[in-house]
Amino acid sequence: MTRDEFYREADPDSRGPLAGYRVLEVTQAVAGPVVGTVFADLGADVLRCELPGQGDMTRWMEPFLDGDLDGGRNPNAACWHMSVNRGKRAVTLDIRTPDGQAIFRDLAREADVLVENFTPGSMQALGLDYPAIRAINPAVVYVSVSGFGQWGPLSAMRGVDTVAQAVSGMMSMNGVPGGDPLISTANLIDHLTGWQGAMGAMAALLHRERTGEGQYIDVALADTAIYASDQRIMAAHNAGRQWPRMGNSIDLGAPMNCYRCRDGGHVFLFAILDTLWPRVCAVMGREDLIDDPRCNGMRARAQNREFVDQITADWVAAHDRDDVVRRLQAAGVSVGPVLDHTEVAQYEQFLEHESVIDMQHPRYGTLRTYGVVPKFSRTPARVRGPAPDMGQHNDTVYGDELGLDAARLADLRARNII
Repeated sequence: MTRDEFYREADPDSRGPLAGYRVLEVTQAVAGPVVGTVFADLGADVLRCELPGQGDMTRWMEPFLDGDLDGGRNPNAACWHMSVNRGKRAVTLDIRTPDGQAIFRDLAREADVLVENFTPGSMQALGLDYPAIRAINPAVVYVSVSGFGQWGPLSAMRGVDTVAQAVSGMMSMNGVPGGDPLISTANLIDHLTGWQGAMGAMAALLHRERTGEGQYIDVALADTAIYASDQRIMAAHNAGRQWPRMGNSIDLGAPMNCYRCRDGGHVFLFAILDTLWPRVCAVMGREDLIDDPRCNGMRARAQNREFVDQITADWVAAHDRDDVVRRLQAAGVSVGPVLDHTEVAQYEQFLEHESVIDMQHPRYGTLRTYGVVPKFSRTPARVRGPAPDMGQHNDTVYGDELGLDAARLADLRARNII
């Protein structure tokens, strides 16, 4: 299939399948904002609320596209902020104040979805929790993202990605044999939790379409990490199975590992299945190993994993990375180069499939970032714009949409409420 064939029935004016929905987001860091990012990518109007003069913490985290403010830190140019908040609008609003809370309620009256990710109890203390918002907007879908959920003995604990990895069992099996547990990088659980929050909100919107009822969605980082644990809860509790740290390999078979190439690059090869091993042998010129009793089946290769790994590693080490990938892929073997992010941004497959896209920024020109994952044949979704500057849409939202006059806006600014 070609790209044109996939999109032959596409609406050329599509803003995405969620165009017309309104999302109000009062979030920080990663997991909460990612809920809004998914909605924005799929066409919804997402409005972020941030503290005046401060904004979200991701605005102050390196690296930056430039350094023309605050001793080299420009809160409108942080790559982290510009990645997870693309396609959104932004206002500044101090919801800790009575006036800020009143304005937030006015914004919430028109929201289809509200997303927050403060420590449980924080929004209740502000008078902005689900019961309070439901009283003025009964159909709202209210999403709370936290570390451990809204109830339970750890519910009041501040949640972070790495702690969720630790308590979920994920970290216990990640690392090299005999080594300490290791985290997975790239805020993996934050992003998975954001996707779970978005999925839950979309399911709730579907329910609302059928019944008219809004509802409350509780999403936890720890729950997400456990949900991603595959068979391991079942196997550990019911079959007494635990997984040791094994680096890049597994005990089910071989070869499956990261191998170093002649030119210093690396490839990751998965060929533990009996259908794949003969293909690897043929590429290596070692057809004699196909029926060798040490490796003529998954169990045999698992029992002789070090032998199989060494044979494979020796062959890979004699070839350059791209040559290894070309040969094995041509044979139908699952293999890929280990790319750094500079390479990812230029990889042909990712550019063609819009996994990596270019977007335009009014100050910085063309910026490359990650694209929208689900491709829609009729209602294409796309990154519709860059991340907003701090308070960029104050005048539009407060003046044009809420109808606050110039004097009122000046007063709110003077008191640092917006």
